[in-house]
This record gives sequence, structure tokens and C-alpha cells, in this order.
Amino acid sequence: MNAWRVVLGVGLSTLFFWTPPVLGQVLQLGRWDGSAEVLVNDSRLEIEIGGTTPTMFETENTRTEERLTIRNTRAYVLDPRLITFTLGGTFGLGQERFDAFAQGIGASDERDADLSGYDFFSSIFPGNNTFAANLFANRNKFIQTRELAGRTDVDVENRGVTLFARRLFIPSSLTIRQELNAETSSFGALVSGIDERRDVVRYEGQRGWENKQMILRYELVDKSDEIRPELDFESRDLNLNTSVDFGPDLNRRWDSRIRTLSRDDFSAEDRLDIDQFVHISHSPRLRTQYRYFLTDVERPSGETTSQTASFSLNHLLYESLTTDLQLGALDQSFVEGQRNVYSARLNLRYNKRLPRSGRLIAGLGLSTAKEDDDFEEAFVPQELHTFESPFALPVALDNANVIESSIEVTKIATGPPVVGCAAFPTPIALVEGVDYTLRTVGNRTEIVPLFCSAATPGINPGDTIAVDYRFTRGGEPVVFTSDTFRFDASVDYGWIRPFFIHYQTDEDLVSGTDTGFLTDRQSNRLGVELRYDRPRLRARLQLEGEEFDSDDEVYDALRADADLRYTLKPGIWATLRGRQSARDFSFPGPRSTDVRLLRADLTYARIANLYAVLFASVEDLEDSLVPDQRTAEFGLQARYRLGKLELNGTLSAIDVERGDTDSREYRVMLRVKRRFFGQ
Repeated sequence: MNAWRVVLGVGLSTLFFWTPPVLGQVLQLGRWDGSAEVLVNDSRLEIEIGGTTPTMFETENTRTEERLTIRNTRAYVLDPRLITFTLGGTFGLGQERFDAFAQGIGASDERDADLSGYDFFSSIFPGNNTFAANLFANRNKFIQTRELAGRTDVDVENRGVTLFARRLFIPSSLTIRQELNAETSSFGALVSGIDERRDVVRYEGQRGWENKQMILRYELVDKSDEIRPELDFESRDLNLNTSVDFGPDLNRRWDSRIRTLSRDDFSAEDRLDIDQFVHISHSPRLRTQYRYFLTDVERPSGETTSQTASFSLNHLLYESLTTDLQLGALDQSFVEGQRNVYSARLNLRYNKRLPRSGRLIAGLGLSTAKEDDDFEEAFVPQELHTFESPFALPVALDNANVIESSIEVTKIATGPPVVGCAAFPTPIALVEGVDYTLRTVGNRTEIVPLFCSAATPGINPGDTIAVDYRFTRGGEPVVFTSDTFRFDASVDYGWIRPFFIHYQTDEDLVSGTDTGFLTDRQSNRLGVELRYDRPRLRARLQLEGEEFDSDDEVYDALRADADLRYTLKPGIWATLRGRQSARDFSFPGPRSTDVRLLRADLTYARIANLYAVLFASVEDLEDSLVPDQRTAEFGLQARYRLGKLELNGTLSAIDVERGDTDSREYRVMLRVKRRFFGQ
């Protein structure tokens, strides 16, 4: 039996049943609180796969949990200025049964789980201005129901101590803690998980003076994973932040940030960041900023050094015209060569009142940049891309002329759970042809997501990937310019707001050879927003059209976005949300994509202790590049509270059609919680 559980049981038993007068003089209990909780969750999943050999797969998962929580808060020993503590425990059990059927063959299984946990926190000399300490230890165990009759058992435990020394020249704190995280995910015969431990030492010192402040932080992390040792690492992170207000009226501020990071693992690196920033308020209408930023990163692939210097000016004229001017220079050197960029940007924003409570808002943006590249190939580490939701559409890499054989894709974060798909721990390396494919559009490379399944993670809506790759510039130095022009204008009368946005970028070669990385882009957007706002009815409708033309793609787009809220009675209202986005590509090759969303909600909050929402939604994707998708969902969510009794319930059904696969999930959940003691 776990030693912490024994200590907790003995401690709570002592507090409950053995408080003789002598102990009562030493130990003073605080406020008692507790709760009893029961959870019932039943879900059914049906997956139908068409094709030449149709397949039907069904699962049903029934899970119940019972928890009893007892806690005593703000107890103390002898005197509350000496030692205070909070001690609590959760005693819980879980039962689960799942049945699976495939092609007339069935299988069943039953599983039990221990959901016990504890929570301990103690302050030694609380409120002492010289020395104090906090002790903490806690453990939490819970189950997450997954699709495909799967589940994830989570066991999280933390323990450690924090020491405070407040009378030092730099008031300081030192925390030493250990974090244990064990997760086991099972989906039939597929089992995955993590069993990691983090040993963390963190120091923080902070002191403030009349016109300056200093913060010093250092953190040492040693992480190990018994199941996935390839993810082990050790990192040392040091941060020094200082700020000084100076000048005759303290109208000038200097912020300095210095950071060093050393990390040893599969993506080992040594990093130095120096960031210096000066802000001057010349007057209430005029401000200037000056910045210098140095980054030096050394990885196994080589060392990269970047230096950035910038100047910016912000001016407000007569409360109506705002001027922003920015000048910048970048010098970057790496193993393969060097890059230099010089840029200037001017933004004007005009805001003018019109007759009959109208307002004219217009903006003008001009920018120019000159880039000098002297390298044949360059390596891009960990370029991040997050896929849209509710549908994951292809994304293009930032650079042209990518060497496709060098591409490595890693999923580092997951979006919402997907019906019919298993969940995999992140980070996880993705496989071309299984989780994604590559598509070349002109000189650009796109990551095309493939659907997930029980055995493959795939790329799903809301997922974030990190891409490592190399790209080429050719075999000679290249100098080019990039000029951008933006203009937008709108007239807002409250109930109507027409608007227009023009944006264009022109890239021109100065010297060297254009290998296809230069791209000209132009976009024109014209639209109108209509608004209606009354006590019982609020509505908004926005319509816009866009023409987009570039060397990589040409398309016309139409978008519509509508919101409506109608109050039937006080505390009862209905909302309706609709959205559609259609794009018709004429280059490269014919392609069309159409995304539609419709959602309706009916909310009841007429009684103070009752809240309920009835909802239904439909999401459609029609795209000539990926299979069509449709997601239909409806359900009811309710919460009721009467005194110390609380009930939460959910009833939902979701149908997901993706290509020739149709997945349907039905779920019922009821949680009953009764609080007692002082709550």
C-alpha cells in the first residue's frame, strides 16, 4: 500500500476520533468540508465503413465512479503564527465495462480503478517577514473516457517545499519539487502511455526600488520517462529582468531582459537572448521606442546568431490621426550562410465623426524591405502550424523551394477529441503517407492532413504541428526588395458598416537569380456588416467578397457570418449562428472549397439554481482536394443545485461522415454531488 495513503488514513482517523484534551491544546482544527460524488457515464459508438467490403464496428462503454472527499482547512499547531496546514483526502473507486462488436464477433471486458488521492499543504511561520516555508504534497487520480471504447488513466502527484527569505538584499524564494505523471491510454489491443518524473529546482529573487526593479529566476528541470526515454531531457533556464524609470519626470523607461537556456535531449540547444528596450514619452501625443535584440542558438545542426535593431514612433494628432513609423534591421548568420534585412514601415489611421452619429475609419499602410541572402540552403527548425477548426485544411510552409526529403513533421499539441479516433500522447512523430501527404503548388509545399484512426494519429482540426525542413535559394547571393501597400476604409453608423480592404505585396529581384521564391500578392475585400440591437432581439450579419491573386494561387471567395439572439422571456433566450466560406480556385488547376456551419441553442436560466442548454449544430465541408465531411450534433446540458446538492447531466449525439466512413456516438452522463460540513 502506498505510504502516503497510510499517512493520510492515520492522519484523518486521528483528527476524527482521537482528539483528547492534551492534543486539543496543541492542535487546533480548522474548518471541515467534504463531499460525496457519484458519476455515471454511458457511451455508444458505431462506425460504418463503406467501400467494396463494408465493415460495421460497435462499442458500448459504461463507467461509474464514487468519491468521498474530506478536508480540514487552516488548522494550526500551538499558534496560527507557527504552523498552519490543510489536510484532505479523496477515497474513490471506478468501475467500467465495455462491449465491442465487429462483423458479428463480440468481446467484453470489465475493469476497476482506484481513484483515491490526497492534498496536504502546510505553512511554517506564515506571515513572517524574515523566514517562512511551505510544504506541499498532493495526488489526483482520474479517468478520461475516450473513443473506440478506450480510456486514459491519469495519476498525477506533486510534492515539495518552498523556502522564503524576505530580509535578504534580494528577497528570495527557493522551491524544490517532484512531479510524477503517469498516463495509460487503452483502445482495445492498442495501449500507449507515459510515465514521467520531473525533478525541479526553482529560485526567484525580486526587489523593487523607487524607480527600478529587478527579477532573477533560475530553473533546473530533470525530466525522465520510463516508457518513452527518447523524450528525456535536462534544462537549465536563467532569466534576469531589470527595469529603470529615469528622466526629469520619469518619462523614460529602460527594460533589460537576459536569458540563457541549456537543454540536453533529442532537440538539444544552448541559447542566449539579450533584449534591450527603451521607451520615451516625449508628450501625451508623442512616444518613441528603441530596441536591440540578440539571439544566439547553438544546436547539433549548427549555430545561428541573429541581431535585430529597431526604432518606432507613435504620434496622435487632434484625436483623429494616428501615425506609426517603424525602422528595423536584421543581421542573421548561420552555418549555411548569412541574411541581412533592412525595413521601413509607415501606418496611418484616421478616425472622423460624420453627421447623424456616423464615423469614418480609414487606414493606410506602406512598407518596404530589402533582403540580402547569401546561402545555398538553410535549415528551418520547428516551424509551427495550427490547423483550422472545425475542418483541417492543407497549410503551406513559410518558405519556397523546400527540399521535400528533408521534411520532418511532429505533432506537438492536439485539438478537440475526434469521434472514431484514438488519442495519442504528444509530441509524436508523424509519417508521410499515413498521417499526411505533401502537395506542391508552384514553388510552395503544402502539408495535406489525413484522417486519424484507431491506429494512426493523423492530423485533426485544432492540432498543432512543428515542421523541420531545408529550403534552397540557389547557388549564388540574392538581393531582392519587398514593397507592401494596404488601404482600408469603413463607414460605421451603428446599424450598417460597409468596408473595403486592399492589400498587395510586390517582390522584385535586385541581383542574383530568381529560383521561384519571389511572389507578388494582391487582395481586394468588399463587404458590409448589418447590426440590429434591441432589448429582446440582437442580430448581426456580415457579408464580404474577396479577389485574391498571387503567383501561387488565384481564387474568388464569398463569406457570410450571422448571429442572432432572441429573448423569449427573462431568463430564456435562443441563439442562432451561421457561417459560410466558399472559395473557387482558378489556379493552380480548378479547385473549390465550401465550409458551412449552423448552430442553434435554447438556454433556460429563469430559475436561479437551474441552468439548461438545448443545442443542435451541423458543419459541412465540400472540397475537391479532400473527401467531403459532415458533422451533425445535438444534445442537452443541464445543471441543478438545491442547497448542498448539485446535479449535472449531459445527453448528446454526434454523427461524423468523412468520405466513406460514418461514425455515430451517443453519450449520457449524470454527476450527483452532495456537499456537507461547513460548505
